[in-house]
Amino acid sequence: MKQIIITATLTVLVTGTIAFGTARAGLWEKATSLLDTTVETTSFTIEAKGWNLRGYEFVTPTGARCVSMTGTQKGGLSCDFSKDWTRKSSE
Repeated sequence: MKQIIITATLTVLVTGTIAFGTARAGLWEKATSLLDTTVETTSFTIEAKGWNLRGYEFVTPTGARCVSMTGTQKGGLSCDFSKDWTRKSSE
């Protein structure tokens, strides 16, 4: 009977420690980004055979226009830091 109680107690302690350790990582991420500025994004999906591509477009607080592309295995970020990106090109 003692052995069952000890085993159950150790199981609860190990499970609790693992759960707390993984939750703490998420809390640390939240705490470190608490005061960060959030910018509005526009998201879109790209139809491509064999890939799950998503795109996000946003303007940084410094005025750069950025596009982030993410897929199943790869991703990329491209930013235009020029001040004339809002001008429409004449055709």
